[in-house]
Amino acid sequence: MANTSENETLATSLGAKLEKSKGLVLTVGAIVLVLVAAVLIFATVRAKSISNGIERVDSISYALTNESEELSDSDIAARQNKALEELVSLGDKSGIVGLRANMLIAEIKFAQKNYEEARSAWLKAANLNKKAYTASVCFFNAALCSEELNDSENAIAYYKLASEDENFLLIDHALFSLGRVNETAQKYEEAKETYQKLYDLHSTSNWGLLAKSRLIALKAAGNIQ
Repeated sequence: MANTSENETLATSLGAKLEKSKGLVLTVGAIVLVLVAAVLIFATVRAKSISNGIERVDSISYALTNESEELSDSDIAARQNKALEELVSLGDKSGIVGLRANMLIAEIKFAQKNYEEARSAWLKAANLNKKAYTASVCFFNAALCSEELNDSENAIAYYKLASEDENFLLIDHALFSLGRVNETAQKYEEAKETYQKLYDLHSTSNWGLLAKSRLIALKAAGNIQ
């Protein structure tokens, strides 16, 4: 009888624990469902925000360039300033929206010959996603701005970054520009290395042939062996 009573007590205790466990599992399951729902809602809201941001940048770009061929300089300047005002908040965003906004800001600043601010915007866009194909474009344009600012050191640095992307469509141009700026800075060995790299990469392209001609000229001038 004692054993029977003990078994019943154990069974009752085990049953109670299982019931409590079931309640715990159900509670955890409910929490998980709430979290999943929250994540889905966040993802949806974020996707909508990104979509709206891209549409806004596109709208600003369209307003800036639409039927602008016959505009006076003052009208173009007015459009540019209006676009820059509207892009300020978008340029502070992360991801693709901030990237696109800063690229447009950079284009406007470059057109206004404000090379310092154009360079800053190109670099901000590049650093928002260094793995994107746009990063090399941004570094290349930052190098162009640096040349306009007579800043050869940064021009070299940014052309180098652009030329390190093997998939960059303007890699030949970037390499030749890197060699040219090095040559102008009298860094002849660096220029030689870059020109040779370009020629070895694409010996029959126009840029490759120009690189070969610079190697010959540098050697003839006694600047390289």
